[in-house]
Amino acid sequence: MIILHKSLKRSEELVRSIRRKFEYDGKAISGVMECFNNKDYQGYILKIMHSFNKGNDLVIWFYESLKDKNIQVAYSTLSNVDEFNNWIDKEQLNVKVYPIVKEIKRDIVSDVFNNIINYYGLDEQIEEEKSLKI
Repeated sequence: MIILHKSLKRSEELVRSIRRKFEYDGKAISGVMECFNNKDYQGYILKIMHSFNKGNDLVIWFYESLKDKNIQVAYSTLSNVDEFNNWIDKEQLNVKVYPIVKEIKRDIVSDVFNNIINYYGLDEQIEEEKSLKI
């Protein structure tokens, strides 16, 4: 049997849920999800391609710290990503740490979605899209 390494399991569940959230509620946002492994952590990276400006476009890493038993979500810009999807300068990261508890996935998905929408100032556009669905 081939299985996912446990450090990727929660990260994969998160990115799958985030992707579904954006497919339904955030169609104004474009991006790509890829893997990363920087020797300390491994997980997924979400590269938002909204303005196509490396210094402005948002990048989010999702990974589980097995040592600390938590999920970490790190925010930066595309200019802080190397060719292997790792961050270049850790000082440019804004990291939020979530404890591993049963319902944390919903909180993380909501936080990430709201942070992206707020970062790009798309609150009104998202609300308008939601109202058109009703």
